[in-house]
This record gives sequence, structure tokens and C-alpha cells, in this order.
Amino acid sequence: MSIVYVHVGLPKTGTTHIQERLWRNRDLALDRAGLLYPGVTMEDHFHAAAHLQPERYLDWASPEGADAWPTMVAQMKAWPGTSLVSHELYANAGQEAITTLVADLSFADEVHVILTVRDLARQLPSVWQENVKNQRPTSMDDFLASVGNYAPDGPRDPAITEEPFWEFQDYPEAVRRWAAVIPAERIHLVTVPAPGSAADGDGLWERFLAVLGVDPTLLPEAADRSNSSLSAAQTEFLRRLNSRIQPDDIDWWRYELIVKRRLIGEGLEKTIDGRPQGLTAPQREWAAGESEKLVAAVQGLGCSVSGTLDDLRVDTSGPLQGAAPATTDEAFDAGLDALAQWITVMPKPDDRPPLKSRAANVVRRAKRRAVGVKNRYSG
Repeated sequence: MSIVYVHVGLPKTGTTHIQERLWRNRDLALDRAGLLYPGVTMEDHFHAAAHLQPERYLDWASPEGADAWPTMVAQMKAWPGTSLVSHELYANAGQEAITTLVADLSFADEVHVILTVRDLARQLPSVWQENVKNQRPTSMDDFLASVGNYAPDGPRDPAITEEPFWEFQDYPEAVRRWAAVIPAERIHLVTVPAPGSAADGDGLWERFLAVLGVDPTLLPEAADRSNSSLSAAQTEFLRRLNSRIQPDDIDWWRYELIVKRRLIGEGLEKTIDGRPQGLTAPQREWAAGESEKLVAAVQGLGCSVSGTLDDLRVDTSGPLQGAAPATTDEAFDAGLDALAQWITVMPKPDDRPPLKSRAANVVRRAKRRAVGVKNRYSG
């Protein structure tokens, strides 16, 4: 029986960890569990998701990635068992895109959807930091003001700039969109275990595989990378840097290559010292109330749950998680530490003349040799 599962995120719910682990175990998954994780490279899942909505992801839906989805579909068609597609860019797929994707999977006997979901008290600071890592200059306070304003039942004051959050994180709305195309009982919520619970640790991985009917012991390879959280001081440094290199100032490819891969990956992530910025007590209280609304909304939609919806409720009785906002001096020191680390590991610059100059020099040398030969034979 051909079954395809589409894991659509949500972003910042352990998706990077799950995807890395699936890729490392893909051969074992096929041989031991009959599970196909398609693609020629791990990035094919990203390219497939970006090309589903090219109008939203203009910078990422590159021509060289256009063949990823057709190739994956061909691999899944040829496999008679269970297949899995995974990327968080599917989380905000609109109704037309969802219909297109499910139509592409019409060869399957069943199509299922998996949403990994985490409580708002952890999601809010995590998504804010991820936004900062992607060129946003917004402070935590302004970000939370936007989230409150554009919540499902928020006032939606147009004077407040909408920050990226709800289009990816409104999981009841995501369930509704997918349920318009596939039966609700084939939509699976996998809850991220609450911190300190018995299921914390490897629980998310085990819950995820339970939806697929796969024994975790069959896929023992661990992930070897993580999407690290920056400290409050590092995030504040990066946020202030972003205010000087907005999209009008720098192309996205340059930001991704120099800031994300180099400055963050080789500088900030190698010098993390301290906790990420967290919510204040009033902010956590708001998150708790909003979480109750989301849980109540999803309860009546008929989807299945791996874990428990209680994981999505916010406990306001314990100590606050995360650090206070960083001072200017703390942000400055974090930036210096990252810059010093980056300088020590960066490759030796290519100090040769530019290619155009090198080519001109070759031509000059050839001309000089030709002149020398001519002079010898004419003397």
C-alpha cells in the first residue's frame, strides 16, 4: 500500500533535528522499516517546498532546484510502501498550493500530514531569534506587540507592522487548510514534550516515528548538528547589525553567505555564552492565555495527536526561562567575541589579482614573448 506523509513543520519545533536524523538514517529506514525518505540531497526537500510557492520564496525558488520535486515524486511513485516528505516551508502553504501538492501525490493510496507543534512560551522567543537570524531588526518587545495585534482574534491595528509569526504558527488554521483536501483523521499533531517531562529528551523523535509506525531502535543514527540558540547578547548584537544591512542595502545571497553562514555559523555559534532572551512574567501570562485558545480550537478539528495537547499549554507557575534583554555593552562584547573567533578560523584570503587582471597579464606576457622572438629573427 502506497502512503505518503508530508511533514509541514511548524518551524522551530525541532524540524532541523528531525530532518537531519531522517537523512542520516535514510538507508536504514528503507532497508529495515520500509520507509523512503526521497531526494538526491537533503536540500531537495527545501527546494521542493520553495518551488511549491515560488511567488512567496522568490529568493529561494532558483531554477537549479526546479527538478527536486519531480525527482522526489518519481522516487515515491516507484516505491510501493511508505514515503515521507519534510520541510517547514509547507507550514504556510495556501489552499491552492496544498491542492497542487496533494494532486501531485495522487498516485498514493493515502496522503497524511504531520504537524510538529510546541507551546507558545517557547515558540515566541525562538521564532523572534530566528527572525533576527534572517535579517529582521525588530526588538523582542515590538515583535510580541505585533504577535498580539495579529493573533487570530487580535485587534489587527494596521499601524503596527506585522512580523513573521502567525502565518507559520497558527496550527488550527493550518489543520483547517489541509483538512479541506484530505480527511482530518489523516492529519497528525506531534507535540514537542514539555520541558522536564518524562518524554523530554528523545520524546519528539519517538512520537514522530510513532505516527509513521516505525520502531526508533531501527534508526539509531543520531543527528550531528543542531540549530543553536544564540545568547541574549549575541542576538542583540545581530539585531543592531541588521538595522544597518536591510534588504535595500544588501542582496539576500550576500547576507546568507556572509552573515548567516560565516558570522553566525563560524563566529556567534562558536562563542555562545549565556542563555537566549526569554519572556517576562506578563508576556508569559499572555502566551498562556493564547495557548489555551489554540488548544481549544484544534480539539474540535478531528486530527490525531501523538503526545498530549497538555504539552501545548503554558505553565506559569515555574521560574522564568531565558535571560533578560542584553545591555549595549553586553551586545558589543558578544560581537567582538564573534568577530575574533571568525577571524581565527576564516580561510586565507585569495590575494592574487582579480581574474580579469590575471588574464590581461597572460596576454601581456604572450605579447612580450612574441616581440622577443621577432627581434631575434630580425637582428
